[in-house]
Amino acid sequence: MSTKNTILIAVALLVSAAVFGQPSKRTSANNYLGYGELDNAVEAIEPTITHEKTMNDPKTWLYRGQIYNKVYEVQNNEGKFKELSDDPLQIAYESFKKCKELDEKNYYKDEIQKYLNFESVNFYNLGIASLQAKDYEKAATRFGNAVEMSGMGCCPALNDTLAMLSVFYRGWANDALGKLELAESDYLKAAELAKELKQKEHRAAFVRLINMWHTAKNTEKELNAIKLGRESLGEPGAFSVEEANVFLGSGNTDEAVDPLRKAVEADPTNYSAWFALGSILEQLAKKVDESGVDPKAVEMFNESRDAYKRSVEEANKALAEASEDQKAAILSAKFDAVYSIGASWFNMGAKMNDAASNIANQKEYDAAMVKVLDIFRKALPSLEEAYAIRPDDKGVLIALNQLYYKLGGDDPSYEKKLEEVSAKLHKK
Repeated sequence: MSTKNTILIAVALLVSAAVFGQPSKRTSANNYLGYGELDNAVEAIEPTITHEKTMNDPKTWLYRGQIYNKVYEVQNNEGKFKELSDDPLQIAYESFKKCKELDEKNYYKDEIQKYLNFESVNFYNLGIASLQAKDYEKAATRFGNAVEMSGMGCCPALNDTLAMLSVFYRGWANDALGKLELAESDYLKAAELAKELKQKEHRAAFVRLINMWHTAKNTEKELNAIKLGRESLGEPGAFSVEEANVFLGSGNTDEAVDPLRKAVEADPTNYSAWFALGSILEQLAKKVDESGVDPKAVEMFNESRDAYKRSVEEANKALAEASEDQKAAILSAKFDAVYSIGASWFNMGAKMNDAASNIANQKEYDAAMVKVLDIFRKALPSLEEAYAIRPDDKGVLIALNQLYYKLGGDDPSYEKKLEEVSAKLHKK
């Protein structure tokens, strides 16, 4: 054989190696996958996704997706091959999508759909784990993948409820990331889907949306969210407490009364709305006359206390039916209402006491003090009830300390009670 022919054969072999080298690596990668040698499989498949001979072949991306999907499984189940990828499921998903895009004749359609169906629920579960870990970037990505896959029509494992929840929780993650416009879009879409499914997230999505804009101090957006929520739920009185808070935050206290009246009318069992109504009416009464002498102020103070009392009654009913993990929050709300009734009387009595201290005429002073003590007596039962709920509350201790001192002549037991609350105060 001539030297010239030898050279031509060598060149041909080099060309052959260049042409067939990458497909060979791809085949090797698939074989390594079958042997469970995932480190070798990853090493072999990666060059093929950038080489011009294999990068546009759907089979390349199918194998890559299968390899990384297996890496995910082994990492998850056996804790092995952690060093191969920080997020193998994401790489697998992107690979299967690329395969789907290149597979114009649908040779691998069934195979791809099988894997995507499997991965869709895994992305949802990983999203939940990321949300719980407060890794909101990963949560948004993982729920985003699940949302995308739910629209492909090939992931029955991700049922309608899980698809809706994926949108809802992606909104939650975007909310936490400060991507408020994206979060709003997700919350509204989740509400729409949940409405069709008759799921609780229909209301919950609007609650989160309203709270999001409230936290962002965007009054216009918050009021619009309340409007949209009412329309979607078909409840004209929905989110009245939230609407009242908007008015309160902007200093328009008077405007907050009407939505709260609607709220308690729509849901008389809403102890939070009753408390909020009582609080606003008390503020308005104080603007008229803090000492409660003016007839208009008296009327508003009385209505305020009636609202607080109703809040206590409804909280008691709720406590009777609540689970153990719900009771703490309800009891806290009851404390606020009970304390507010006592504090309302106490503050009024304190204002009257200040006014009486400026009276020079002894007879008039004594008459004024009779009225002061009568008001303090009205404060005592509620403040004692508040003390029973939260015995270390400083506000309660300060008020009771003064009441037991002022009313010491009413009951000999007040002396011992005064010592008790005074001792607690001195410890603080």
